[in-house]
Amino acid sequence: MNLEEIISPFLYQAVIKKYECGLYRDAILAATFQLQECIRVKADLDTSQITANLDCINEVFGMPKPLIKVNSMNTVGEVYEQMGFDKILQGIWQGIRNSRIHAECLDDETTAYAIIVFIDYLINRIQNSVNVQYELTKD
Repeated sequence: MNLEEIISPFLYQAVIKKYECGLYRDAILAATFQLQECIRVKADLDTSQITANLDCINEVFGMPKPLIKVNSMNTVGEVYEQMGFDKILQGIWQGIRNSRIHAECLDDETTAYAIIVFIDYLINRIQNSVNVQYELTKD
């Protein structure tokens, strides 16, 4: 399976050595770290502000005032998409990233390929999203 033809060059560079060596778990983790970096950059957070936990993901993508909007959020469908994107990223953190960090996982090439391609999709959506700056109001 040729990742180079499918995913972005920067993600390809991050995962290819591990992927070609058959270190599929490590290639998946490398992809999740690139996703985390993409979120950090897009949300304009410094390294100390981004944490690898669900609260951070919810603060960046969650309702009612996400820092990153994956769409204009003008319709009910777009609001649902934003909420779903938040849940998908939480699932990536819990079900893919954290499970592989805390336990040895025997991923095969097909699994790694599918996850890396999906993470590339998420990265592309984030890169093409809107970074929102909210003004603080006095109450």
